[in-house]
Amino acid sequence: MRDGGKLRGLARIFRLARELRDEGYDLVLDFHSFRETHLLTWYTGARWRLGLKRVQSPYWPFCFNLGPVLEDDALHVSAVFLSILAFLGIAPVSNGHLLDLSPELKQEADSFLNRHPVEAGALRIGFNLGAGSQSRTWPPERFAELAERIIQRHKAVVIAFSGPNEELLSSEFCRRVRSTRVIPAPNLALPQLAALFNRCHVLVSNDTGPMHLGAAVGVPTLGLFSVARPNHYHPLGASSRHVSCASIEQLDTETVYQHFLQILASLPT
Repeated sequence: MRDGGKLRGLARIFRLARELRDEGYDLVLDFHSFRETHLLTWYTGARWRLGLKRVQSPYWPFCFNLGPVLEDDALHVSAVFLSILAFLGIAPVSNGHLLDLSPELKQEADSFLNRHPVEAGALRIGFNLGAGSQSRTWPPERFAELAERIIQRHKAVVIAFSGPNEELLSSEFCRRVRSTRVIPAPNLALPQLAALFNRCHVLVSNDTGPMHLGAAVGVPTLGLFSVARPNHYHPLGASSRHVSCASIEQLDTETVYQHFLQILASLPT
C-alpha cells in the first residue's frame, strides 16, 4: 500500500493471503506481530499458530492458538526472535558466525571490485545510503562529507550501496563526492549484496535490513539510528557500534566519523 497505491496494495495483500492459505501450512510463526501479520497468520488456517506479543503493539489473541511469546524489551531483537523457537523446544545452534557465503559468491564480489580502480590492500568502506523511510535516512550530503574525510585521511575506497527506488540518494551522493575512489553498487540482489558487504572492512549504514545483513557476514558495522530503539536493534558483532540522535537530520558528520574511527582502531592490523 505504501509503494504502489492503496487499491493495488490491497489487491496484492488479498492475493498473498490466498496463496498462503492454499499452501496448507501446519505451523505459522508471526515474528513481526503487527495487526496485518496477525490477520495473515489467522487466515492461513494453519493447525498451529504462534506469535510474539510486543511491548508497544496490539496483540489479537483470536489469531493464535499457541503462546503468546512475550517480548523482553531489554533483549536484542534477535534474542527475542529466538525466544519464539525456544517456546517450541528448538535450541539455536551457533558455529561462531551467522551467515556462510559460497566461494562462487565471493568470487563474484571480487570480480565486481576488480572492474574498478581498487588497489590491493586499500581500505574498503561500505555506505548503505537508503533506509526505506525518510525518518531513518541520513542525508546524502552528510554521507558525502563522511566519504570525503575517509577518502582523504585514510586513502580508502567507498562502496556506495543503494536499493530499488533509491536512485536519487545515490546520484546526489555521487554528485557531491565526485571521486574515482567511490564505487556505486545499486540494486544488488541479496546474495550479491551480502558477498560485497563481506569484502568491506567497515560498513556504515542507516537503520535498515541491510545493516543487519552486513553484521551477519562479519563486517564491523556502524548503525545510524533515530526513531528506533538502538539497544533493541543495534548491529551485532564485537566490533560493531551504533550512534543515535532524536532526529536523523541532527546527526552530525563529526560524531559519525569519531565512531567510525573507534571501529577502525578495533580492526586487526
